[in-house]
Amino acid sequence: MRIVIGLLICGFAATINAAELNWAETLNWLKQSLPQSADLDFDKKSIKFDGCHQRDYQLSFHQELGEGIFIETQIGYVKGELSWGAHSQKTTSRQWAILPRYRINHQISLGLGYIKQMDTNLETSQGADIQLPASNQWLLSSRFMLGSQQQYVEVALTKAAWQANDAAQSWSGQGRTDKQINIVYVANF
Repeated sequence: MRIVIGLLICGFAATINAAELNWAETLNWLKQSLPQSADLDFDKKSIKFDGCHQRDYQLSFHQELGEGIFIETQIGYVKGELSWGAHSQKTTSRQWAILPRYRINHQISLGLGYIKQMDTNLETSQGADIQLPASNQWLLSSRFMLGSQQQYVEVALTKAAWQANDAAQSWSGQGRTDKQINIVYVANF
């Protein structure tokens, strides 16, 4: 039940402006409400320099459901602003992901997941307000642990599809599909 409540709160949090929430208090409350086997993490990244400011918020949840079966979920919000006089623009994007995983042994796990990126909004100083198409992405992932839990290699097959929502987005036709093979090395310090 606590997992369901935690996921519902995470879903609600993704629908409102990230600046409106006190993330530290919310995260502490959620961590206390979840079982000890659950891992909840909030990551806020920001970069700012002359003419550019970008913020990236990621809420991640990891829970073991049974022997060798666990679930990973993530909710993200990105907001960026470029200030270059007549060519200024603002962009916002939201996404969520769910990836159930099966651990074959201590070194290898397989996952089949889904990532939903909502319509990305792009506003320009010339008055244009552009809604880029939403995307749906399916992925098949193999994770190979390297000696410790801090390092791994992940091989993922992904298929992403974009679909226009209205006639104004006809430039994308009936939609687009992108297929990829990604190999990622991760080392946590």
